[in-house]
Amino acid sequence: MNEHDNSLANKTIPWVGGKYEGQLSNNVPHGSGRLLLPDGTRYEGEWKEGKPHGRGMLCYASGAEYTGDFASGKRHGYGVYAKPDGVLIRGLWEKGQLVKQLEELPQGKDIKPPFTDRLPDKDRKMFSPAIKVENLSHWYGNLQAVKEISFDVYPGEILGFLGPNGAGKSTTIKVLTGQLALKGGSAQILGRDIGKDDPEIQSQIGVTFEEKNLYLEMTALENLDFFASLFGIRNPGSTEALKRVGLADRAKDRVSNYSKGMRQRLMIARAFINKPKVLFLDEPTDGLDPVTAAAIRKTIREEADRGAAVLLTTHNMFEADELSDRVAFINEGEIVALDTAENLKLKYGKRSVRVRLREGDTVREEKLPLDGEKSSARLSELAASPDLMTIHTEEATLEAIFIRLTGRGLVG
Repeated sequence: MNEHDNSLANKTIPWVGGKYEGQLSNNVPHGSGRLLLPDGTRYEGEWKEGKPHGRGMLCYASGAEYTGDFASGKRHGYGVYAKPDGVLIRGLWEKGQLVKQLEELPQGKDIKPPFTDRLPDKDRKMFSPAIKVENLSHWYGNLQAVKEISFDVYPGEILGFLGPNGAGKSTTIKVLTGQLALKGGSAQILGRDIGKDDPEIQSQIGVTFEEKNLYLEMTALENLDFFASLFGIRNPGSTEALKRVGLADRAKDRVSNYSKGMRQRLMIARAFINKPKVLFLDEPTDGLDPVTAAAIRKTIREEADRGAAVLLTTHNMFEADELSDRVAFINEGEIVALDTAENLKLKYGKRSVRVRLREGDTVREEKLPLDGEKSSARLSELAASPDLMTIHTEEATLEAIFIRLTGRGLVG
C-alpha cells in the first residue's frame, strides 16, 4: 500500500494522550479524523502531519467551542468561538490568538460564516483561497478556448461562471479537476498545484458534469456507498444525501431505470457525499423541473454555508443571480467582468420604474428612470392619479449586462 492509499485508511490509534480515529499517513493523523482526550476535550476535522490543520471544530473541557480554520495545531484564519455562557465571537485568528474581532453576538443567537468577499479587502487577504487561478489558458489544437483567465474562490463562497455554451466554462472546470492537462498559467486547489494524479486533492473535491458517469446496474444507494468507500468513509449517510435531492423513495432502484433528471440529482448527491472543501458544479440544474431545480439550489447554498468553496458554471441568469456571491462573465474564453451581481447592476444597469394606468378601456404603461428631479416629480404625479393600477421598480438583469458587455446573449 502506498502513502496515498494509507492516508485514506481509517484507523484508531493512541495520540497525545488520547484516542484518535481517522485517516493516517506514515502512522500519524493526516486527512480527516477526530481526537478525544481524557479530560473531555475533543477535536474533529482536518489534520496534517499529526496536527489539526484546515477546517475543524475544537470542543474544550470547559464547554467552550471553536469552529473554523486551523494551521499547525493552532487556531489560524476565520473562526467562531462560543464561550461557555453561549456568547459567540466571530473573528480572525493568528497562531492561536484572536487578532481581530469581527462581531460578538449574545447567547442563543444563530450565526453562519460570512462569505469572504463581503469582508473588507484587508481582512480577506488573511484567508487562503480554496481555488486560485492565474493566467489559465487552454487550447484545442489551434483553437484557444480559455485565454489567460485569473480568479480566486474562497471557503464559503459561490463564484458563478456566467456565459453561453462554448464560452470556456466547462473547459476551465475540466482543467482544474485534472481531466484536461494544464497548458498555460497556473492553478492551485487547497494550496496544491493541480495535476491529474493527486489523491489528496481528489479526496477534498466534489464534481458534477453533464456526462452522467454512474454505475447503471447499481442502485442509487449502492452508487453513493461505493463512491464514499473510495475515500475511506464509513457510514457516509447515503440515505440522507438522497433525501436532500428528492430520491430517498427510489434509493434501492437501479440507476438504469432512472430518468435523465433523476440521474442528474444522483450526480449532485454524489458530489456532496464526501463533504468536500471544493465543489465544481457544471450546469447542475440543467434539464431539471423548476421545483427540483430550486431544491438543488438550496442544497448548493447549504454546502457553501458549511464552508465549501463552489465554482458554479451556468448560462442560467436566474440561477447565477440567486446563488452567486460573485459572478464572472466569461465570453470566448475571456473573463470580461468579475464582481458581485449587485455591483455589476449598479455599474452597468439603469434603475427605472414601470407605471401602469387605466385609460378608458385600455391600459397605458409609462417607464421612468429613477434618477433625476424630473422623473421624481412625474412619478409623484402618476402615483397620485386615480387611474393608477400598478408601479413596479426595474433593474438591469445579468442577461442585459452580459449582452451590453459582449454583444451576445447567454444562451446559444
